[in-house]
Amino acid sequence: MINKNALTSRLVHARPMLCRLVPTAAILFFLAWCFVSVRSDFSWDDADPEVLNQAWRLANGESIYHAIDSPPFTFAAYPPIYFALSALLMKFTGLSFLPAKLLSFLSALSIGWALVRLDHEWNKTGKGGIWTTFFLFLIPAFLYNSTRSNVQFMAVAFSVWSLVFFLRNRWKETVIISPLFAVLAFFTKQTQVALPLAMMIYLALRNRRWLIPYAATLTIAGLIPFLWLQKITNGYFFIDTVRLAGISYDVFQIPPILILHAGPVFLFICIALLTSWKRFRDGTWEPIDYYLGCVLAITLVSLGRIGAHGQYVLELLVATLLYLLRTTGLPAIPGKEALVSIQIIFLSCYTPLFIFFQEGLFDIPANNAATQIYPLLRGQSGPVLSQQGSFALFGRGEIFIQLFHFTALSRAGMWDQNLLLREIDAKTFSYVITEFPISQSISSGDAQERFTPEMLEALRKNYRLDRAVNPYYLYVPRSR
Repeated sequence: MINKNALTSRLVHARPMLCRLVPTAAILFFLAWCFVSVRSDFSWDDADPEVLNQAWRLANGESIYHAIDSPPFTFAAYPPIYFALSALLMKFTGLSFLPAKLLSFLSALSIGWALVRLDHEWNKTGKGGIWTTFFLFLIPAFLYNSTRSNVQFMAVAFSVWSLVFFLRNRWKETVIISPLFAVLAFFTKQTQVALPLAMMIYLALRNRRWLIPYAATLTIAGLIPFLWLQKITNGYFFIDTVRLAGISYDVFQIPPILILHAGPVFLFICIALLTSWKRFRDGTWEPIDYYLGCVLAITLVSLGRIGAHGQYVLELLVATLLYLLRTTGLPAIPGKEALVSIQIIFLSCYTPLFIFFQEGLFDIPANNAATQIYPLLRGQSGPVLSQQGSFALFGRGEIFIQLFHFTALSRAGMWDQNLLLREIDAKTFSYVITEFPISQSISSGDAQERFTPEMLEALRKNYRLDRAVNPYYLYVPRSR
């Protein structure tokens, strides 16, 4: 048997070789993930078509912040920057996931660029930043979201670049440009506040002379677009992005989501936190320490929000790697070489399983089913009620209802589901598409989050099964 010291020695000696393998592995994993997830007209994750639906409405000159008492039952849960940029690109491409996915990928690359810039300033070389960027693509949560139509990557990219300018330690960059980027992050995702909060705490403790100008820039730059959006949307911007977006909270879901999505880099997170604690005791905290602390606190709080997923830990992953790049000198981490080897080995084994089994077992059959279902939908005149939003969006050009959000709103007493029940009773929908047979009781949490018992009863009464295309069930009005 190999004793503990011998195993540790082997892991230490293997670190340089494993580190050299990271770029190749990252490229292969990314290409494999693109094969599974990237399509122009379908996404297994139903949050993506809902985001794209709002961008498409904006591209067609329609409001995305509005009342929810008449069809279509949709609303924009985020501020407008990502929607607007996606809409601008779709003016040239037409309705497609590709422009929005490209924005997310470019945001991921811009984070890598920021890592290289910071590494050059901190360590007089960009090699560690390049390696760290490749390493991020080994992490499933980072990889998964790098090709999604979702706001999070762009929001994190703006925050990271806000940090880059803050660390220049020059009045213009720190007090003017940095808070402007923080505002851009906020108007991409309204909970993106860790960076400006951390920097204001740092300034309050270390450089009070710059605190007021920094806070003033942040306030003025944030207030002007907020008031403008409130005016042109008749107040619905605040209602949609704050009151309707935060519908439910469950503290007990925080541990499993944290373990599932941040757990794969648990070793690096622990090293970063232990290093930060030692630096705190030594009184050597820098802006990056405050940033890591605020990101950790806000991430933990946000994971209790209903609908929390891998995108909620993105900033924590990036902040952790940034912190290690600054304090321990990735990819070496002197004294922790064995742990670096273990971390790389674990991700090299787990990430392919994530791509092809944890996600691919669902994504690939769904992708195949989409090619059979879309021709059926495009021959119909009525809207589509679909558990998977891609079918409604690309089959009929518009999502009729965001089932996840509106079911939650109904249960919270914030929306009258009779508005939808009347549409079902009137057999408005040309097709109803679910991921379970409506004749049976709901067995999955995903379906329970999207259908109430009353909705199911109305569907059973008015719709019959037309066909099943794994993993979907297609229903048509009973009059057919």
